[in-house]
Amino acid sequence: MQVTRLKCGGFIFASRVNHTMFDAMGLAQFLNAVGEMAQGTHSPSIPPVWERELLDARHSPRITCTHYEYEHISNPESSFLLTKDEGSLVQRSFYFGPQEIKAIREQLPAHLSTSSRFELITACVWKCRTLSLRLNPEDIVRLSCTVNARGKHNTLCLPLGYYGNAFAIPTVVSTVGLLCENPLGYAVELVKKLKSKMSEEYMKSLADLFVIRGRPPLPMAWNVLIVSDNTRTGFGEVNFGWGKPIFAGIAKSVNLITFYVQDNSPKEEYGVVVPICLPISCMEAFEKEFKRMTLEPVLEEINGSV
Repeated sequence: MQVTRLKCGGFIFASRVNHTMFDAMGLAQFLNAVGEMAQGTHSPSIPPVWERELLDARHSPRITCTHYEYEHISNPESSFLLTKDEGSLVQRSFYFGPQEIKAIREQLPAHLSTSSRFELITACVWKCRTLSLRLNPEDIVRLSCTVNARGKHNTLCLPLGYYGNAFAIPTVVSTVGLLCENPLGYAVELVKKLKSKMSEEYMKSLADLFVIRGRPPLPMAWNVLIVSDNTRTGFGEVNFGWGKPIFAGIAKSVNLITFYVQDNSPKEEYGVVVPICLPISCMEAFEKEFKRMTLEPVLEEINGSV
């Protein structure tokens, strides 16, 4: 952990963690416990629960679901292999506020008009990123999203306070051509399909896959995008005695992985900050596509009302 004091009187609290111990929800639980004890409590309001056996593989392991996220990249010589040269990569953050969300939503057909903010942002980011990479139309691209296994919508019955890794990363695939040439609604439909894959059976199948295949590594290539929504983890509620943080979340994107961070600044409606990491040559194209999807519809509406 590291604390950096600022001249304005504020401070930056940073931590580095081992993901094998806990996930984002578990980390938020730990940080909230630290905050509670820093303010005088003798024990956390939510006691930590270990019980890792709750997510063990079955006695007779069997893979019953399709797990694209762990399938091998079939064309390793393709031009979109992930470079290890960090010097060729740049970081940018993109803001999705009420206006941006409204602009995206207005591009969708009626049956998708009630899509969630997460679905809209994810579809937009995936399409913008794929367009910016200039891939072969016949190449396959993958979208993976972390989905929490806790909560009433799941039947795993994990106890309150369970802080271990309790998520899966269900995945959908598309050809580059279909994703880039179809309206944005195509991508939104795929995001919805991805979310619908998450179930108790999916989690059990995943645990069994790790036993049968020895926990294969995630493919590392530019045709893969992994999204982790941290806006509901509770990072923004952590209080060490000085109030809630102005910013709370992952500082930057990590190559193929991007994290959604809640904007905690004092505004009427909070937005979402999305950090993106791309090769320098692709970032300009991403910014152009992002503006086209989120800014131009707003400008057209403003100009039309003048």
